[in-house]
Amino acid sequence: MKVELENLFSIDESNQDQVIKVYNRYGIFIGAPEIRKRNLKASFNPIFTLNEEVTYEQVAALYKSLERELGIVSIGERFYFDFSDSEYEQAPLFTLNSTGNSPDMFVDDKGTLFSISTYCQHCGLMEKEQLSPIVIDTTEMKDRHLVHVSGYWIASQELVALMEQEDIQGYELLEVIHQGTEEGKQKAFQIIPTQVLPQCSNERVKLYFATEQPPCRCGLSGVINGPDIYKNEDLKGLTGDVFYSAEWSHDGRYLYRKTLFSRKFREIIIKNNISREVRGEKDKNFGPRDWLFDPVLLK
Repeated sequence: MKVELENLFSIDESNQDQVIKVYNRYGIFIGAPEIRKRNLKASFNPIFTLNEEVTYEQVAALYKSLERELGIVSIGERFYFDFSDSEYEQAPLFTLNSTGNSPDMFVDDKGTLFSISTYCQHCGLMEKEQLSPIVIDTTEMKDRHLVHVSGYWIASQELVALMEQEDIQGYELLEVIHQGTEEGKQKAFQIIPTQVLPQCSNERVKLYFATEQPPCRCGLSGVINGPDIYKNEDLKGLTGDVFYSAEWSHDGRYLYRKTLFSRKFREIIIKNNISREVRGEKDKNFGPRDWLFDPVLLK
């Protein structure tokens, strides 16, 4: 697995050579930027690999040099995790990160009942307990097989039938409540895993954005977690196809547990043309209806 970092910022064209020199000084070699002819701004968008030779600590120092020497304070950052073919082929489990490169994969909650409590007094992250079935306008699902609602996965009746036909195990279903017009409504079901995975390995990558506030003392807010990593022996004896992670994730406000799926589930999705084979966010196949599964890594 390779960790890549993307930067994005603009400067005056006259400063482009100085910016390149600053990156080179920190062992990062980038090409000339794209020039916007109307205002002679240079748009820098380098993507480079983080490793033993180029660490994120070096990148944080680079940002300080850009600010001190050139006055650059607004730098966009994005991490990518690039997996090898063998990591896809050997993974027993996958994290489902997206069911389409499109906002249509998200459906708004229309009044599900939750109890809410504060998890962290410092960053304000909240913990919630679901008290009622999910409430959505099911017409918004249209012909999508799986959508994301407030941290939960909601499946169409067609997907549920396929999962039963293919003997997918390890989950319960809770039918959602429809709120909206009668025309076009459909049955839909919340997928609730019945098993929780062991804790991830402590070798899991943990990153942060140097351009933002430092991570909270709770260890959740401000932390960018890398892919799930498990010890081989911790996954031996697992049965079923759908699991909750032991660790909390969050959406910036509320905590939730990620859902992980088996290799079998992923293969069924591809075999039945629900999604094309997609390997990473930068895969040219990743379109508005393609599912993005990240492989679980084994140690």
